[in-house]
Amino acid sequence: MAGVSPAEVYAVVVDFPAYPSLFPEIKQARVLRAEGGRVRVEFRGNLVLPFRYVLDLDCDAQAGTVKWTYVEGEVVKNSTGGWRFAAEAGGARVEYEVVMRIEAPLPGFLLRKIVDGLVTLSLPAMFASIEREVGRRRS
Repeated sequence: MAGVSPAEVYAVVVDFPAYPSLFPEIKQARVLRAEGGRVRVEFRGNLVLPFRYVLDLDCDAQAGTVKWTYVEGEVVKNSTGGWRFAAEAGGARVEYEVVMRIEAPLPGFLLRKIVDGLVTLSLPAMFASIEREVGRRRS
């Protein structure tokens, strides 16, 4: 991301209660527990079907990382992944990795088509939303 620092991007990513205003598919992000750098968050939203899941997130501002593991959920049946933020010439390098298992009452071929389409559309929108929020917070 050009013209932003890793710390600015990290601050947006770990502001879980702000997710509903940043990402239209997330309707609620509620911090259930926070102990040091470990945060348990419940996410509720809607992408074709309503979903709910809980993640344990390990947030390390010094290392510039956020890593998560799955706790429980409906529709989303597993999720692991993380963020990595690092300085690079003129801005921040942002790496995002996710593995997610979805179970829904839909035929497998249709579910794959929906998930593939959503990933194609939602990842660029997610990064654009984070970049806009960094700019808004600077103002």
